[in-house]
Amino acid sequence: MNHTSAIPLSRRSAALLITLSALALQVQAQAQTTPPADAASTPVQLETVSMTLQRDGSLIPYGKMNEILSLMQKYGEAQFYMEFKLSFKEAKPAGFAPKLALYHNEGSVPITIATDGTFTLPVLPLELGKDADLARNWKRGSASIQGSLRISTRAEQLTMGQVRRITRLAHKLRSDLLPWYLKPMFPQFEGVRICSSKPAWELEWRERGQLVGLPLSADPKDKDPDAVAGEPPRSCTSLNGQESWPDEARLIAPADTRLSVKGLSIK
Repeated sequence: MNHTSAIPLSRRSAALLITLSALALQVQAQAQTTPPADAASTPVQLETVSMTLQRDGSLIPYGKMNEILSLMQKYGEAQFYMEFKLSFKEAKPAGFAPKLALYHNEGSVPITIATDGTFTLPVLPLELGKDADLARNWKRGSASIQGSLRISTRAEQLTMGQVRRITRLAHKLRSDLLPWYLKPMFPQFEGVRICSSKPAWELEWRERGQLVGLPLSADPKDKDPDAVAGEPPRSCTSLNGQESWPDEARLIAPADTRLSVKGLSIK
């Protein structure tokens, strides 16, 4: 993850015609800046759609990913979600709209892809998810999908107490709850990264009735995992929860501040 949690994806493929029908879909938080209050799945009524897709197990090892999503949903206290991004190696043909669906033994579930290529995956019962695969409508090999562990907390909600809670949960998930074969797909959490166009952050709390403000310094080694080529680089700093500041110390930051996971890359 050059500090993000990028996931290499590979499996089998086979072509077939899939008719997508209305299903109750468990949906995770759709964006880091606007996650729902409860990151657990929410039933959504979907419209009936018909399209030709190719089932392609090389896109994502869905069975293993579904296990991680299930454990995060059960034990993550709505603090984390996985965000996936679809990227094409060359410019898409004019008018082409990429389509995804999750195909399993009892039917199929359409996947909504945002205009920036991001999407989330539904959580299936473990037995049903073992044989599930994604299906696509683009040429095999012309695009790739990467996944990142995201934090549901928004910048304006971040306190030192929340940083410690997030860190504790991340370590518990990876060290105590994930089986050995899933650990390589979950990053070793090192802290919460804070990035914005200007390094104007501080922690604020009251001490003996007085308001205290502590400026945070940018770390040039801390790179923005969401940097966009051609745009000015954003400044970043990180908190790992081991700082001596009180739990009630709250982050004060620019409006465009975005939080992300600081961790060792997923292998």
